[in-house]
Amino acid sequence: MWIETIVMPREEPAEYRPAPRRDRSAVYSAACAEGEQFRDSVLSYLQSHQLMDAVKWVSDPGLIPMVTLHCTSSVLEQLQKEPRFEAGRSLMVAVY
Repeated sequence: MWIETIVMPREEPAEYRPAPRRDRSAVYSAACAEGEQFRDSVLSYLQSHQLMDAVKWVSDPGLIPMVTLHCTSSVLEQLQKEPRFEAGRSLMVAVY
């Protein structure tokens, strides 16, 4: 059975510091690069652990470091064990 899984980087709580003002195009480029780098790290992990056969679909990189997968529950379990990632099932909502 395929499940929808969301993977994000595991982060330690940090103290809030306001960001300095930057050019929006630079912020956008940095966010795109970070999203692509995180997606590459998830795919690298899946490939190195021979889990790609249990993955049906992987989302494209976005502006935040987050990847959505359609995979089996065994892939989710492996991702949850990896200290670099925070992974869980997405919430299914029935709309009537």
